[in-house]
Amino acid sequence: MSSPKSFKLSQLASLLGAELEGDPEKEIVGINSLVSASDNEISFIARETFIPQLDSTSAGAVICNSRTSELYEGNKLVCANPYLIYANCTKLFKEKPSIEMGISNLASIASSSSISDKASIGSFVSISDDAIIEEDVILMPGVFVGKGCKVGKGTILHANTSLYDLVDIGQECIIHSGTVIGSDGLGFAQDNKQWVKIEHLGKVVIGNHVEIGSNSTIDRGSVGDTIIGDNVKIDNQVHIAHNVKIGSGTAIAGKSAIAGSTSIGKNCTLAGCSAVVDNVEIADEVHITAMTLITKSIKESGFYSSGTPFMKNSDWKKNAVAFKRLNELTRK
Repeated sequence: MSSPKSFKLSQLASLLGAELEGDPEKEIVGINSLVSASDNEISFIARETFIPQLDSTSAGAVICNSRTSELYEGNKLVCANPYLIYANCTKLFKEKPSIEMGISNLASIASSSSISDKASIGSFVSISDDAIIEEDVILMPGVFVGKGCKVGKGTILHANTSLYDLVDIGQECIIHSGTVIGSDGLGFAQDNKQWVKIEHLGKVVIGNHVEIGSNSTIDRGSVGDTIIGDNVKIDNQVHIAHNVKIGSGTAIAGKSAIAGSTSIGKNCTLAGCSAVVDNVEIADEVHITAMTLITKSIKESGFYSSGTPFMKNSDWKKNAVAFKRLNELTRK
């Protein structure tokens, strides 16, 4: 679907800091892939594997680097990092959520809460005692904000997000639908084969410019707090357990799980379906590939992997048998 916004290529080049080669008056109304783009849309190419698509694309312009530029004769925005320029271009065409300024008549607001006049509170939002909602915050319909929570300036909570008590969210964050922040973690002690619950007395503290995908969960601390640093990016359906600490700039892909009291450093990446056991420490600049299980602390930056790449089932069965005998074969 086309965006209602429109830019001349000369405007895009100026706003994005790219070099224009082509028609400066060309009107662009949206962004699309090389395969699907129409004559009034811009596309991008950040990997050489997509170069063959340049011959058949109908895009009105293409964001590319100087090397790829030589292979394409149409309108183009030339830059050193096409993927970054593409990311900034999406911001220009993005429409902000449609919600009226002020508090909906259908919202439930505790009298002791503090809400900025510049905040937007949607229908069926519930805000509990002593909560603080700062200016330019947008709470979409169905959001629940627990007692003593704080939501920082410019943060958006999408529909049906739930904040338990004592959750502190920084400025300019985006929390997507269905996310639950501040629930109890898996904390139990055994008494004669009966589980005794450990009450979780800590908080969740989230920094600035954090984005959390839909249906993710972040547990509150049991003793002490769960802490998510600035500029952390968390994908959909990620679980962060109690007392976890995640350093600034780290990104975690979907279906990953971080067990309790683990500490992850700054500028790390965890690919999809990664898992980290409890009470380990991961250094800064560690990059974990998909489906990797981390069972002990990592003290040096770098790339780490585990798991088995796919193969034919018949080959996998044979290799699985050999793996079971690996210790025996090593001794021989």
